[in-house]
Amino acid sequence: MDFYFIWTSHGEQCGYTGEASTSNIQNHVGEMNADFPRENIDEEFHETSIPHVGSDENNSEEPCEDASMFFKRLKDAQQPIYEGCREGLSGLSLSSRLLTIKTDHNLPEVCLDAICEAFTDYLPANNRAPKSYYEMKKLTRSLGLPMHKIDVCQDNCMLFWKGDDKLLKCRFCGKDRYKPKPGGGGKKVPYQRMFYMPIGDRLKRLYQSERTASHMRWHAEHLSPEVEMHHPSDGEAWKHFNKVYPQFAVEHRNVYLALSTDGFNPGGMHSRDHSVWPVIVTPYNLTPDMCMKKENLFLSILVPGPKHPKKSLDIFLQPLIDELKDLWTNGIQAYDVSKKQNFVMRAVLMWTISDFPAYGMLSGWMTHGRLACPCCLDETQSFWLRNGRKHSWFDCHRRFLPEDHAYRKNVRSFTKNKSISDLPPPFLSGEEVLYERINQIEGVLRSVNCGGNGHIPRNINGYGEYHNWIKKSIFWELPYWENQLLRHNLDVMHIEKIFFDNIMNTVLNVPGKTKDNLKTRLDLPTLCNRKGLEVKDGKSPFPIFRLSNEARKIFLRWLKREIKFPDGYVADISACVDEENWRLTKLKSHDSHVIMQRLIPIAFSELLPRTVHTAIAGT
Repeated sequence: MDFYFIWTSHGEQCGYTGEASTSNIQNHVGEMNADFPRENIDEEFHETSIPHVGSDENNSEEPCEDASMFFKRLKDAQQPIYEGCREGLSGLSLSSRLLTIKTDHNLPEVCLDAICEAFTDYLPANNRAPKSYYEMKKLTRSLGLPMHKIDVCQDNCMLFWKGDDKLLKCRFCGKDRYKPKPGGGGKKVPYQRMFYMPIGDRLKRLYQSERTASHMRWHAEHLSPEVEMHHPSDGEAWKHFNKVYPQFAVEHRNVYLALSTDGFNPGGMHSRDHSVWPVIVTPYNLTPDMCMKKENLFLSILVPGPKHPKKSLDIFLQPLIDELKDLWTNGIQAYDVSKKQNFVMRAVLMWTISDFPAYGMLSGWMTHGRLACPCCLDETQSFWLRNGRKHSWFDCHRRFLPEDHAYRKNVRSFTKNKSISDLPPPFLSGEEVLYERINQIEGVLRSVNCGGNGHIPRNINGYGEYHNWIKKSIFWELPYWENQLLRHNLDVMHIEKIFFDNIMNTVLNVPGKTKDNLKTRLDLPTLCNRKGLEVKDGKSPFPIFRLSNEARKIFLRWLKREIKFPDGYVADISACVDEENWRLTKLKSHDSHVIMQRLIPIAFSELLPRTVHTAIAGT
């Protein structure tokens, strides 16, 4: 077989088997601290071997001081909870499980103290069970995965951090840092506080566990065919970075990271407005399936809300960017248990991943208004719909097609009587964006310098006219950011979910949700040659892309009662079908993806005309 270097078709276990790997690709190193506990902390490191001093392996070394201390603490924590107990039961495993129960059920500390006291009384004498909640936190924290609490201005103007940690009022808005105390005594309570979990210590743990250490080199040691992309390391952006920084690429154990963020309401859809923004950092050294395991998605920053951070997100990213700069310039000492070697581990942030609104918060280019497109920039061809009262990008992207593509000369299917000969806007490098665009615009400032709420459009020269730069993103502080080929990515699943909702709501004609409305029909004659859809005598003709009442019943009944999937492939789609109101509700992104890719091409081939089916399904 071509490109068949690792046996996977003869009964062997799948996955890259590195030099010292002793386990399959399973659960890996996760976060371990008292405030964000995991039930299987002990299991994560159960197979971590304590290196033997004086090993005969070539180039083997004793662990550095930090690694030696970690292995010692881990060994102490993994002592049996009492003599003769079942293997794997230790004070660490009990502590992590109880902390998980506390978090899941919101138990008070006194309740956990009582539970610990009961365990101590019922277990054999001289047991190693934690005596209190305080001892559990102390045990888990001793493994060296800290969490920092940083006070934030009430209006997200600044952090009370580093040189500003002693301030009692905000430097920008002058508001108090702490809530007033009626009696004037007691512990000071800040108005707002963020949480930061340093990523360096967590990355080191990936090399201190045999479950992950050898797999951290997979990105450089795997082989993929030239025309195929199995991993981001096969992509052009990754290869470009390695050419620009060969000294970083030569050490395969250096870490390549991605950052993603999005907001959510912790109370669900029916609670009051509250916007929480977690910032997740993912190491891309690992195999594709391991990259997406929740154990390898490191929560780095938690912006607690309740206010939406909007343009002030950079204020909360300061500790992470500061650590990333240090990891790039100086690195940190780490121990590779698979090679039994000490090395200086450095790290690079390759790109960010977000939905479209968060793209603007991360990049600094606001994604709304006439200049919303971050690819077209000031060369956009968007226009204003007089009746719809919004900007439209209809037929703005035929210029991205090959010059000889038939659609470029099509004057009937798109904007009427219009052919396209324009070339797409040029692709700008990071240096061009930073030095020729951002740095040349008066009023575009860093959030740290003007405060999180200091980005005022009217103070920015040309904002909304020939650019949409609202701030100089904090990512430009990274020494390598201007040389990255691909800096910001859009989450395809988010975009596909939005497209799916719009298509289904329009095809099913869901009231208030369909994109086919009177305002759309009134704008249609000036744009397209669609006589059959134009409003006549105040009435809108029935469109060919809308399902009839009978077709809607057939389609929804088919989804609810006839479609079956293997267990775990998709959620219960039948529970999302509302036959009474003729619509789909509460579908997750993955469920929408399955319907969009697998079911729509089948269903609409019989229920809609061939031209509409081709436009929607592509076949």
